[in-house]
Amino acid sequence: MADESQLFDKLSDDDLNKEAPTGFFETPNQREQLWLLRRHVEEESQAPVFVTGPAGFGKTALVRKFIARFLRPGTGLEWIDFGKIPDPIRAIDDLELAIKSAENPNRILVVLDGVDGFPLEQLQSAISRLFNWKRVRSIIVTTRNTEVPIRRAKEVYVGPPEGKLYGLRDQLVVPRQPIIPFVAPLIVTANDALIEKLKRVPDDLYKISPRKFEEIIADLLSDMGMEVELTPQTRDGGKDILAYMKTELGKFLCLVEAKRYKGNRPVDVSLVRSLFGTLVDHKATSGMLVTTSRFSKEAKAFQEKHKYQLSLKDYGDVVSWLLKYKKT
Repeated sequence: MADESQLFDKLSDDDLNKEAPTGFFETPNQREQLWLLRRHVEEESQAPVFVTGPAGFGKTALVRKFIARFLRPGTGLEWIDFGKIPDPIRAIDDLELAIKSAENPNRILVVLDGVDGFPLEQLQSAISRLFNWKRVRSIIVTTRNTEVPIRRAKEVYVGPPEGKLYGLRDQLVVPRQPIIPFVAPLIVTANDALIEKLKRVPDDLYKISPRKFEEIIADLLSDMGMEVELTPQTRDGGKDILAYMKTELGKFLCLVEAKRYKGNRPVDVSLVRSLFGTLVDHKATSGMLVTTSRFSKEAKAFQEKHKYQLSLKDYGDVVSWLLKYKKT
């Protein structure tokens, strides 16, 4: 049998080249952990997958990364954060009830995040109860406990990472002058209920209107700690959202364009060039194009030439942001 590192190297370039979500340290070791998690989950052997390791080294980030990249289309998601709910047992009971009464036949992935301190017998019982439902495709559990005495459990260990934190905040740059005065931004409103629904059924992103998608992206950026303004609906493009971040070094700006495309329609290079042209015309210095789809090779190549001014965020990145919404 080939060793795991050799198998990991067989992942496609598209899989490996996607940008990591904010907060994920993408080192060779963690890339291999990601492959192991994917392999264990996709075996669908009615065995829970435990992501274990010390606190603060990216267990939850690894799971989010897996979901952003590899969650199968049409698969639902149920995420229970044991550290932020008063009664985990009640939450699992509610989940069972929701599974039983759901009209949607799609299968789901269940994540039990941060089960540290939860009684082992109750955890085993909860896992067994959930696997009794055919709709439950897989269960991922994160815990600091590196000894996993759960029957048939598989494990992915996440140790101390190496490398540089890479994500949205790294891509924001200070503008040379204030953004164009005639944008006349509007303050964005919250869409909490819709975002919570999208966490469970990310594919519903394709069902919302393009304007609603802009609002959702604005809310997600706001949740990351940015000052966000949603501009009026126009046809000129390139400035749907203004996202600011105040730091000791000054006020950072990211000019964001959001495109809600079908999954089989890639964003071509013309839109990326248009966004870059908007930056040049208005003497701004940072731009981001966010989509529910993916980007063509030409679009990625153009962005690479201007990587200090442009960033591209695809469907996987948006799902990752959804999962982190109001988690802090």
